[in-house]
Amino acid sequence: MKAEEFITKHKEDMIADIKAFAAIPSILDEKTTAPGRPFGEKAADALSWVLEKGKSLGMDVKNFDCYAGEMTVGTGGRLIGILGHADVVAPGEGWDTEPFEIQEIDGKLYGRGTMDDKGPIVSCLYAVKYLMEENLIPKDTAIRFIVGCDEEEEWRCIEHYGAKADRMPDCAIVPDGNFPLIHCEKGLMDVDFSYAVHGKADCKITVEALHGGAAKNVVPGKAYCNLRCPDAETAAALAAALNAFEQVSATQEESGVSVIVSGKSTHAMSPEKGLNAISQLMQTLGEVGKTFDIEPVYQTYNQYIGMHYYGETFGLQFEDAASGKLTFNVGTIELKDGKLTFGVSVRYPATVEKEKIFAAAEETCRQAGMEMHVTSHMNGLYVDADSDFIGVLMEAYQKVSGDCESRPMAIGGATYARTIPNAVAFGPLFPYEEELAHEANEYLDLDSLDKMTLIYIEALKGLLAMEA
Repeated sequence: MKAEEFITKHKEDMIADIKAFAAIPSILDEKTTAPGRPFGEKAADALSWVLEKGKSLGMDVKNFDCYAGEMTVGTGGRLIGILGHADVVAPGEGWDTEPFEIQEIDGKLYGRGTMDDKGPIVSCLYAVKYLMEENLIPKDTAIRFIVGCDEEEEWRCIEHYGAKADRMPDCAIVPDGNFPLIHCEKGLMDVDFSYAVHGKADCKITVEALHGGAAKNVVPGKAYCNLRCPDAETAAALAAALNAFEQVSATQEESGVSVIVSGKSTHAMSPEKGLNAISQLMQTLGEVGKTFDIEPVYQTYNQYIGMHYYGETFGLQFEDAASGKLTFNVGTIELKDGKLTFGVSVRYPATVEKEKIFAAAEETCRQAGMEMHVTSHMNGLYVDADSDFIGVLMEAYQKVSGDCESRPMAIGGATYARTIPNAVAFGPLFPYEEELAHEANEYLDLDSLDKMTLIYIEALKGLLAMEA
């Protein structure tokens, strides 16, 4: 049977399975965690559902303590992986439908998880079902699904699986990103930098409070500070000077001035697309500090960070051809107990060794009198775009989609692919589609379901035909 005929024959089965799978509200639920359900009752239910589905298709299944599960077809020594996740993010507000009552409207399946990642998992299951029915899996090869339950939070699922599994795949696709594919992901490092603020005794204006931002991985849209002046007259003059800046709103309250700086929020992987309110605040304080005698809490910040997005004044001017420039986003800041602490998301080129990044940052801290605390780190991902593995996937995508213009992508974000060796995110989002994975009204277009399933069939056929 031709693959197109198979997809048409099983289209309603796929839709029914996606509806059933996505109807399980598998959000992390600490209240229902217990032995055998480390991420809560519903996450365990979702994993059980997909493992039972795999078993009904003739796959060998194994549950790794409800952290993750695997479904395998074939017994060969060469192993091709498909990595996905059964958990979802909370639905949030703004839905036009009930997020866990999956509805088909105008050729689209609306509901949380339909696109991220339950619909694509079902698509891949049917792609493998086709290969099984057509006897296209060689005796020397096996295909294995790995399905985690904590992708949306801390990736503890894949850590547990890696410690328990007999082996990892030789190569793997991850239907949890974009088409044509993502072959390069920057390394990620979250850091808290801090330095002591020793106020000058003779400063007329003190900084009583300073804070801003909500998370390291977001360009802050607001930043705030409270200034204390020696008298109301000075406060009035300072407020007037601050209000001359376009992004600043300053309000006088007797001898105090409350300052709000507005920026433009965006994701930290492309900080240049936003306007960092924290950096804008520090620059503004530096400018008015030329006229007003303000406690210089901003000096070190402006010298080593300023309004720059690429870490060039922090000694982190790294770049590579595959993933571009390092980005440096100050996402949070707080003045507390005489110490200014700012949280930074550093996204560094995939081919640069992390030791070089650490060493350069530590040297800058030494020079500036800062402390540095790395709160989290993930290595980058890089698979050569000219490799046979990438070539097979690109050929499958181009054959089905007709899109020969889109190229393998490099991103500053993180996909599930970086958790296992020699894996890349491969779909499900097409270049012309809107990203709604974590938004209200998430949906899976049913025409895209047909197309992605056919791509996965062609891609797996190509991987099966590759020489070990």
